[in-house]
Amino acid sequence: MSGRISLGQAGRAAAGLLLAAALFGPWAYTADGAPPAEWCRAPYLLLESGRCVGRVSGAAMLGWVTLWFLSLSAGLITGAAAHAGAAREALGLFVGVVAGGLLLQPLVSTLLLLRRGARQLRIFHVASLGLAIASAGLVSLGSGGSGAMAALWGLWLYAGLAAGALAVEMLGLAGGRRPGAGPSKPNGI
Repeated sequence: MSGRISLGQAGRAAAGLLLAAALFGPWAYTADGAPPAEWCRAPYLLLESGRCVGRVSGAAMLGWVTLWFLSLSAGLITGAAAHAGAAREALGLFVGVVAGGLLLQPLVSTLLLLRRGARQLRIFHVASLGLAIASAGLVSLGSGGSGAMAALWGLWLYAGLAAGALAVEMLGLAGGRRPGAGPSKPNGI
Protein backbone atom coordinates (compact mmCIF):
# COMPACT_ATOMS: atom_id res chain seq x y z
CA MET A 1 0.00 0.00 0.00
CA SER A 2 1.45 3.33 -1.01
CA GLY A 3 1.44 6.43 1.16
CA ARG A 4 -0.45 8.45 -1.46
CA ILE A 5 -3.97 9.60 -0.83
CA SER A 6 -6.35 9.72 -3.78
CA LEU A 7 -8.66 12.62 -4.45
CA GLY A 8 -11.62 10.38 -3.56
CA GLN A 9 -10.10 9.48 -0.18
CA ALA A 10 -9.37 13.13 0.57
CA GLY A 11 -12.94 14.06 -0.41
CA ARG A 12 -14.38 11.33 1.81
CA ALA A 13 -12.23 12.48 4.72
CA ALA A 14 -13.28 16.13 4.24
CA ALA A 15 -16.96 15.16 3.95
CA GLY A 16 -16.67 13.02 7.08
CA LEU A 17 -15.13 15.87 9.06
CA LEU A 18 -17.81 18.29 7.87
CA LEU A 19 -20.56 15.78 8.71
CA ALA A 20 -19.08 15.43 12.20
CA ALA A 21 -18.96 19.23 12.55
CA ALA A 22 -22.60 19.46 11.43
CA LEU A 23 -23.57 17.23 14.37
CA PHE A 24 -22.53 20.05 16.70
CA GLY A 25 -24.79 22.60 15.01
CA PRO A 26 -28.46 23.13 15.96
CA TRP A 27 -30.81 20.32 14.89
CA ALA A 28 -33.95 20.94 16.95
CA TYR A 29 -35.62 23.19 19.51
CA THR A 30 -36.53 22.62 23.13
CA ALA A 31 -38.50 24.74 25.56
CA ASP A 32 -36.83 23.00 28.51
CA GLY A 33 -35.09 25.63 30.61
CA ALA A 34 -36.08 28.46 28.28
CA PRO A 35 -37.34 31.72 29.86
CA PRO A 36 -40.78 33.20 29.17
CA ALA A 37 -41.26 34.98 25.85
CA GLU A 38 -40.85 38.47 27.34
CA TRP A 39 -37.38 37.58 28.68
CA CYS A 40 -36.22 35.73 25.59
CA ARG A 41 -32.64 36.81 24.74
CA ALA A 42 -29.64 35.15 23.09
CA PRO A 43 -28.78 32.24 23.05
CA TYR A 44 -32.52 31.49 23.06
CA LEU A 45 -34.76 32.04 20.06
CA LEU A 46 -38.27 33.52 20.01
CA LEU A 47 -40.47 31.62 17.58
CA GLU A 48 -43.38 33.10 15.64
CA SER A 49 -45.77 31.31 17.99
CA GLY A 50 -44.45 33.43 20.88
CA ARG A 51 -42.52 30.57 22.48
CA CYS A 52 -38.97 31.00 23.64
CA VAL A 53 -36.83 27.97 22.86
CA GLY A 54 -33.24 26.83 23.01
CA ARG A 55 -31.46 25.10 20.16
CA VAL A 56 -30.31 21.49 20.57
CA SER A 57 -27.28 20.12 18.72
CA GLY A 58 -27.36 16.84 16.84
CA ALA A 59 -24.73 15.45 19.22
CA ALA A 60 -26.92 16.30 22.23
CA MET A 61 -29.90 14.68 20.50
CA LEU A 62 -27.88 11.53 19.88
CA GLY A 63 -26.87 11.50 23.54
CA TRP A 64 -30.47 11.87 24.69
CA VAL A 65 -31.77 9.25 22.28
CA THR A 66 -29.00 6.85 23.32
CA LEU A 67 -29.92 7.28 26.98
CA TRP A 68 -33.58 6.83 26.10
CA PHE A 69 -32.67 3.66 24.18
CA LEU A 70 -30.76 2.25 27.14
CA SER A 71 -33.56 3.12 29.57
CA LEU A 72 -36.21 1.61 27.30
CA SER A 73 -34.13 -1.54 26.79
CA ALA A 74 -33.68 -1.94 30.54
CA GLY A 75 -37.42 -1.43 31.02
CA LEU A 76 -38.21 -4.13 28.46
CA ILE A 77 -35.75 -6.57 30.03
CA THR A 78 -36.94 -6.03 33.60
CA GLY A 79 -40.61 -5.74 32.67
CA ALA A 80 -40.83 -2.17 33.98
CA ALA A 81 -41.96 -0.74 30.61
CA ALA A 82 -45.59 0.32 30.96
CA HIS A 83 -46.52 -0.34 27.32
CA ALA A 84 -44.21 -3.09 26.15
CA GLY A 85 -45.71 -3.25 22.63
CA ALA A 86 -45.26 0.46 22.02
CA ALA A 87 -41.81 0.33 23.60
CA ARG A 88 -40.71 -2.43 21.20
CA GLU A 89 -41.98 -0.42 18.21
CA ALA A 90 -40.18 2.71 19.40
CA LEU A 91 -37.03 0.67 19.98
CA GLY A 92 -37.24 -0.68 16.42
CA LEU A 93 -37.67 2.85 15.06
CA PHE A 94 -34.65 4.04 16.99
CA VAL A 95 -32.40 1.20 15.88
CA GLY A 96 -33.57 1.22 12.28
CA VAL A 97 -33.62 4.89 11.49
CA VAL A 98 -31.91 7.14 13.96
CA ALA A 99 -29.02 4.94 15.04
CA GLY A 100 -28.72 3.40 11.60
CA GLY A 101 -28.67 6.71 9.81
CA LEU A 102 -26.78 8.97 12.12
CA LEU A 103 -24.38 6.57 13.83
CA LEU A 104 -23.76 3.98 11.11
CA GLN A 105 -22.74 6.48 8.44
CA PRO A 106 -19.57 7.79 10.15
CA LEU A 107 -18.49 4.23 10.96
CA VAL A 108 -18.91 3.06 7.37
CA SER A 109 -17.13 6.17 6.07
CA THR A 110 -14.18 5.47 8.37
CA LEU A 111 -14.03 1.84 7.23
CA LEU A 112 -14.10 2.98 3.62
CA LEU A 113 -11.18 5.33 4.25
CA LEU A 114 -9.18 2.48 5.78
CA ARG A 115 -10.06 -0.14 3.14
CA ARG A 116 -9.63 1.36 -0.29
CA GLY A 117 -11.41 0.00 -3.32
CA ALA A 118 -13.83 -2.41 -1.59
CA ARG A 119 -16.84 -2.20 -3.94
CA GLN A 120 -19.23 -3.92 -1.49
CA LEU A 121 -18.23 -1.45 1.22
CA ARG A 122 -18.83 1.43 -1.21
CA ILE A 123 -22.33 0.11 -1.91
CA PHE A 124 -22.95 -0.14 1.84
CA HIS A 125 -21.61 3.43 2.17
CA VAL A 126 -24.14 4.65 -0.40
CA ALA A 127 -26.92 2.92 1.55
CA SER A 128 -25.73 4.45 4.83
CA LEU A 129 -25.69 7.92 3.23
CA GLY A 130 -29.27 7.42 2.04
CA LEU A 131 -30.27 6.33 5.53
CA ALA A 132 -28.51 9.38 7.00
CA ILE A 133 -30.52 11.66 4.72
CA ALA A 134 -33.74 9.88 5.72
CA SER A 135 -32.84 10.23 9.41
CA ALA A 136 -32.17 13.94 9.02
CA GLY A 137 -35.50 14.25 7.22
CA LEU A 138 -37.30 12.58 10.12
CA VAL A 139 -35.61 14.92 12.59
CA SER A 140 -36.67 17.91 10.46
CA LEU A 141 -40.27 16.65 10.44
CA GLY A 142 -40.15 16.42 14.22
CA SER A 143 -38.90 20.01 14.41
CA GLY A 144 -41.24 21.29 11.70
CA GLY A 145 -43.97 23.83 12.03
CA SER A 146 -41.90 26.04 14.27
CA GLY A 147 -41.51 28.80 11.71
CA ALA A 148 -37.75 29.08 12.23
CA MET A 149 -36.37 26.03 10.42
CA ALA A 150 -33.63 28.13 8.78
CA ALA A 151 -31.95 28.55 12.18
CA LEU A 152 -31.31 24.80 12.31
CA TRP A 153 -28.19 25.09 10.15
CA GLY A 154 -26.55 21.97 11.61
CA LEU A 155 -29.41 19.78 10.39
CA TRP A 156 -29.42 21.33 6.92
CA LEU A 157 -25.62 21.18 6.62
CA TYR A 158 -25.70 17.49 7.56
CA ALA A 159 -28.48 16.69 5.08
CA GLY A 160 -26.83 18.71 2.28
CA LEU A 161 -23.41 17.16 2.81
CA ALA A 162 -24.87 13.66 2.96
CA ALA A 163 -26.82 14.31 -0.25
CA GLY A 164 -23.71 15.64 -1.99
CA ALA A 165 -21.60 12.70 -0.81
CA LEU A 166 -24.34 10.32 -1.94
CA ALA A 167 -24.39 11.87 -5.42
CA VAL A 168 -20.60 11.68 -5.76
CA GLU A 169 -20.48 8.06 -4.53
CA MET A 170 -23.29 7.02 -6.87
CA LEU A 171 -21.56 8.65 -9.81
CA GLY A 172 -18.36 6.85 -8.86
CA LEU A 173 -20.15 3.51 -8.62
CA ALA A 174 -21.98 4.08 -11.90
CA GLY A 175 -18.68 4.88 -13.61
CA GLY A 176 -17.26 1.57 -12.41
CA ARG A 177 -14.18 3.11 -10.86
CA ARG A 178 -13.09 4.69 -7.61
CA PRO A 179 -13.86 8.41 -7.31
CA GLY A 180 -10.67 10.41 -7.72
CA ALA A 181 -8.84 7.62 -9.57
CA GLY A 182 -8.44 9.82 -12.64
CA PRO A 183 -9.72 9.24 -16.17
CA SER A 184 -9.88 5.63 -17.26
CA LYS A 185 -7.53 4.59 -20.04
CA PRO A 186 -8.88 3.07 -23.24
CA ASN A 187 -7.93 -0.54 -23.95
CA GLY A 188 -4.50 -1.02 -25.47
CA ILE A 189 -2.98 2.25 -24.27
